[in-house]
Amino acid sequence: MELKEIERKAEQILKDNDISSLPIDVLDLSIKMGVRVEAIDFENDDVSGIFILKNDKPYIGYNKDQGKNRVRFTIAHELGHYILHSENQQLFIDKSKKVMYRDANSSTGELLLEREANSFAASLLMPEFMIEKELINTPQNNSDKDTIEQLAEKFSVSTQALSFRLSNLGYDFGLF
Repeated sequence: MELKEIERKAEQILKDNDISSLPIDVLDLSIKMGVRVEAIDFENDDVSGIFILKNDKPYIGYNKDQGKNRVRFTIAHELGHYILHSENQQLFIDKSKKVMYRDANSSTGELLLEREANSFAASLLMPEFMIEKELINTPQNNSDKDTIEQLAEKFSVSTQALSFRLSNLGYDFGLF
């Protein structure tokens, strides 16, 4: 799926749910969309989250031992699997129960589905139109590092996630 299409889907969800303030409440949004979200004590610390679709009922579980920003990104990532991938039956072996994990390999972007879910999460938590608005309101005398830190705090994401997002949108903050 093209990145612009993923962007459009994330923006449409925000619009459809009348969300225009920061930070995006991804937990509340998931619940509004009929997705059950729950903290899980994963045996494997490498697993950040899980998406399950069973009998057309979506469920997201996230690792309760991870930080707030990581949890928010994980929920958005798993919501991305729900929005982007749950209709594609060929992806899953057992058609009555579909499972997708977010783990250490997800963040490397090696798998197409994981890259798409990461793109969705970034687009949902850091929508381009909100980034543009916040950049306009950022003091001009800020250093790149200060700008990144301030925006990451406003969007309630890690500075790394925000830096990748800005880079993917074509902004040059001299961070890479």
